[in-house]
Amino acid sequence: MLRRSNSTVAGSFLGLGRSSVYQWIDGVMSEGVMNEGVLRADTVHEAVTDDQRAAVAQFVAAVPMAAMVHSMHYEVVGANTLCEGVLGCAVDDMIGRPVADFVPLGDRASATRIAVQLEHRYPEAGSTDHGRPIGALRRVRRVDGEVVSCWMHVGISTIAGRRFIVALLDLVNPVVDDTVHWRDRAERDELTGLLRRGPLLAHVDEWIAEDLPVALAFVDVDRLKSINDAHGHPAGDAVLEAAGRRLHQWSPRGSVVGRYAGDEFVFAVTFDGSTGLDTAEVTESVRSAICGEPVPFGSNLLGVSVSVGVAVREPGEPRDRLIQRADALMYRDKASRTT
Repeated sequence: MLRRSNSTVAGSFLGLGRSSVYQWIDGVMSEGVMNEGVLRADTVHEAVTDDQRAAVAQFVAAVPMAAMVHSMHYEVVGANTLCEGVLGCAVDDMIGRPVADFVPLGDRASATRIAVQLEHRYPEAGSTDHGRPIGALRRVRRVDGEVVSCWMHVGISTIAGRRFIVALLDLVNPVVDDTVHWRDRAERDELTGLLRRGPLLAHVDEWIAEDLPVALAFVDVDRLKSINDAHGHPAGDAVLEAAGRRLHQWSPRGSVVGRYAGDEFVFAVTFDGSTGLDTAEVTESVRSAICGEPVPFGSNLLGVSVSVGVAVREPGEPRDRLIQRADALMYRDKASRTT
């Protein structure tokens, strides 16, 4: 069985192109050994030693793309600075966290299936048989809640005598660029560029699954039919595009904004539950951001008016009930300003 010293591993990527990096990592993962040490099975209660952490840190530092190493029990043991850019999280803050923190809720079942495939592809500890890494287009969740796509190359290897899972995250693979393009077209509204209903609600579902404080707002563009009748549908589209763009520009970092249907938008955000959230203040802030200026259309300036309903999720409240309350509050706001 081939053994590689730490210094050999650290220098193995120098001068290699991306395809060569993949060939190298394929070979290392297939061999099952990266560093000197006795190959042994991981155990539930056995802590990762300082020497093993140092060997992991040395390995990931030499990889010229985002790399993460985690234990067989899915706890992050090491990552490099390129991984910080992908996940929006300092390496020190990644270490010790469960890998699930960086996997979108809707993707966790498929991630589990990949883990099972890895176990089947790789022999038991101590075997001289070779395993095979898995390459696939995957999504990861940044610490700010944004979900990004990457080409992920995953395999099981032994570093300093212990089995670990190694993942490379490649954001510039041409397959990723093409697939992300088509995924964006599927997930985003063509007129406004905002999320469609399904992807938007998937974010809300993740927050609810984690029992985070969530505020959700319905924003309805008033009198859109009148604008269409008076100036034509392109004018109505211009108003919708402007409303969506202004709502997105107003929204705080970490929030999600989408076009829910027709003339309706939804904005959702998590917040500090200890300080609460002033829904009336949010309502007026949204209205001011969208309606503060008219929308230019040809030689006309089209006024914009919106009705807003903001609901804060109650303990244990399901998503559909939260949406119903926000929708009802929006119609109440509309009625109060038209009577």
